[in-house]
Amino acid sequence: MMNSIRGKGFKKMEKASEALSKLKAYVSFKPEIEEVSLEEAYGRILAEDIISKIDVPNFDKSAMDGYAVIAEDTYEASIFNPILLKIIGKNPIGEEPKVYLNHGEAVEVSTGSPLPKNANAVILLEWTKKVSEDLIEVYHSVHPWENVTRIGDDLRKGEVVLKKGVKLLPQDIGVLKVLGLEKIKVFKKPKVALISTGDELVESIKDLKPFKVIDVNKPILTGMIIESGGEPLDLGLAKDDFNEIKMKIKEGLEKADMIVLTGGTSVGEKDLVPEAINSLGFPGVISHGIAIRPGGATCLGVLNGKPVFGLSGYPVAAIIGFKLFVKPLIQIFLGSSQDLMVKLRVKAARRIPSPPGVKSFVRVIIKKFGKNYLAEPISTSGSGILSSIVKANGIIEIPEESEGIEEGEEVEAYLFRPIEGEET
Repeated sequence: MMNSIRGKGFKKMEKASEALSKLKAYVSFKPEIEEVSLEEAYGRILAEDIISKIDVPNFDKSAMDGYAVIAEDTYEASIFNPILLKIIGKNPIGEEPKVYLNHGEAVEVSTGSPLPKNANAVILLEWTKKVSEDLIEVYHSVHPWENVTRIGDDLRKGEVVLKKGVKLLPQDIGVLKVLGLEKIKVFKKPKVALISTGDELVESIKDLKPFKVIDVNKPILTGMIIESGGEPLDLGLAKDDFNEIKMKIKEGLEKADMIVLTGGTSVGEKDLVPEAINSLGFPGVISHGIAIRPGGATCLGVLNGKPVFGLSGYPVAAIIGFKLFVKPLIQIFLGSSQDLMVKLRVKAARRIPSPPGVKSFVRVIIKKFGKNYLAEPISTSGSGILSSIVKANGIIEIPEESEGIEEGEEVEAYLFRPIEGEET
């Protein structure tokens, strides 16, 4: 099943979309549901529609500081023709109204105060003048329910507040609290095993020796897994040894829902990951050699119904491979198709070439010039230049059928850092 010949390059380069579709067809996991407290729910994927069982607010309340009035009393009021209203009390926030409002009367209220009985509007404080302890002049008219938050204005009983499949944000947790919920059903996080391969790798700077390299892929991908809604499981490093890689994959199959390996996916003598995957069962490797840049050596496999990803050992290529293949599978596992990455229309600051037949991902710095956003590609010498993805604040995707983007051409960019300042 492996689409490669060692030492001769790839026999076939598949489109990324075709490779992903093939992978989805082989994978057979079903989202599982668990119940968590609201304190644990942030960032989780909702597994049920949330329907309000109450009206919010459940009483009419003032939306401004001022005086609760009967709107019809103010219809003739203006700066040249002020009307007089009698102050009959004050209604504090959080207390039940004690008075009944009659025509010609007003009650002092604050933002959030319950409206007194028979009141149907609030006149702003700045539209009035206190002429005595119990009299105000009103210089502005209001219509019924002006400056009032009515019962159910925020949420209506029976309303679908949040839909199944959304990623819960801080404000969502607040709404769930208002609705009186203490626990919520969410999809279980898939466990994603991480394995970095390579004789040159060490875990930290304390272990660094001449010609060795610190493994940066695992911490990067750990963050991406968490951000995508998964649970990372670090299985450590594996040497460029067939049996060691094989044993690590077997461990991942026992402990996790999917496995991500980095390094060892190309067609060199030490690129043993595809062979190790194929040795562990059917179908094994289903795609090897994908028409993307960076990340062409990405390898996709399935074992025991679980996806196994062989990503490039180069950090930028591993990030692209994760975004294209791992994240969509995590989202399937979570019953969600949400991608909260911001998209923006930008213009190319200069021509950006791309080889035909290959989907290219170009790291760019996006700046605002007047009303336009310009994307300047970052000059790099390969997908191993980690600083390029740190300096960039966006990525442009150039499709397979294109030979590049012309200067001034408008394209869509994925924004993952803020745009700083504005150029003139």
